[in-house]
Amino acid sequence: MRPPRAAPNRDCEGCEGVAKILFLAHRAPFPPDKGDRIRAYHILRHLAARHEVWLGASADDPQTPPLPDGLCRAACIAPLGPVRRALNMAAGALTGAPLSVARFRHPVLEQWIQRVLRDEQPDVVFIYSSALAQYVVGKAPPGTKLIVDFVDADAEKWRAYGAQASPPMRWVYRAEFRRLVAFDRRTASVATAALFVSETERRLFASFAPEAASKLHVVANGVDVDYFKPAAGPIEAANIVLCGRMDYWPNVDGAAWFANEVLPRVRQVRPDATFRIVGAAPTPTILALAALPGVEVTGAVPDVRPYLARAAVVVAPLRIARGIQNKVLEGMAAGKIVVATPAAMEGIGATPGRDALVAGDAAAFAEAVTDAIEGRRPTLGANARRYVVAHHRWESHLAALDRLVAEGCSAEAAA
Repeated sequence: MRPPRAAPNRDCEGCEGVAKILFLAHRAPFPPDKGDRIRAYHILRHLAARHEVWLGASADDPQTPPLPDGLCRAACIAPLGPVRRALNMAAGALTGAPLSVARFRHPVLEQWIQRVLRDEQPDVVFIYSSALAQYVVGKAPPGTKLIVDFVDADAEKWRAYGAQASPPMRWVYRAEFRRLVAFDRRTASVATAALFVSETERRLFASFAPEAASKLHVVANGVDVDYFKPAAGPIEAANIVLCGRMDYWPNVDGAAWFANEVLPRVRQVRPDATFRIVGAAPTPTILALAALPGVEVTGAVPDVRPYLARAAVVVAPLRIARGIQNKVLEGMAAGKIVVATPAAMEGIGATPGRDALVAGDAAAFAEAVTDAIEGRRPTLGANARRYVVAHHRWESHLAALDRLVAEGCSAEAAA
């Protein structure tokens, strides 16, 4: 991905000059090559183009490259290897902390954050993913303005996992749901504003924390419509593509469901149909799918765009999903026919049948994919591109951040 960097404009609507922002992310927001890093990176870049930013984050990927020059004033990226993560979660289990919060603890990052809070006295602390709130809530100087991007109502994911799992994991997931709801409610109670990727996620979180409802805002995901523009070149007539990181359980479940339940139905009509699973870190479950007729697993690739370019159809067969799926927006931006489950289309206002195809069961999904391959939806790819260009540009969505930062600065000045 390109890391463009705009120069600070030294102007914040509603602020006097440039704000100081401490930006905290649960994972280093670079490179922007997967869901959480894509959103974090674009928000960070937007804020850094307008304000002075200090970045604190953890990194659980040993191959994380350095941040682009000039993206922030200073940064602390704390490595979180598998041993430290395991110890953190063991400690969390003993103390009753949510495991998805405890896993991101790092003493070096905590010390750096406290030093920035003390020495720089930022106007705003922006937290991407509530897990990093553990470093700020109850520890920041009085009057510090806190904006938390929850992204989605993440606790609901653990409740869904618990509904499907067998003991003992069912008990672990249900406990995580309860603990994370309590943690997120405490975080929202002290936040100036809380962000969510869609109205569905905002309403769901409000049902967990009704006392914070007035603070909850929607900032939807965008897509780089220039980077993912339609590419010239041949299309493989019956090539079906799924892009995404393949150690993320909803992607694993969706890929396995499609390969086992949907693809055989498609191949009854089109024996030449192929299902290409494109994404890093494939699990053993994903790797085993390559033994099925017509299934290919690529593993990590340097650039997904060539795979999108050759695809006849892009699928998002997720049966459990939270927030807006970047894989859907990218496929649509590339001018491809996208077939997705209702869960994968959450927060995307595209019109089913005109801009994308939506199907919830294996038979309907296979029929939609077959229609796309057979050329019965000739205008849908162009419609998809027009939709995301009109409704999902990053710059239009992130303008809301300027207002929230300005309100934080104004509140600080009035205090």
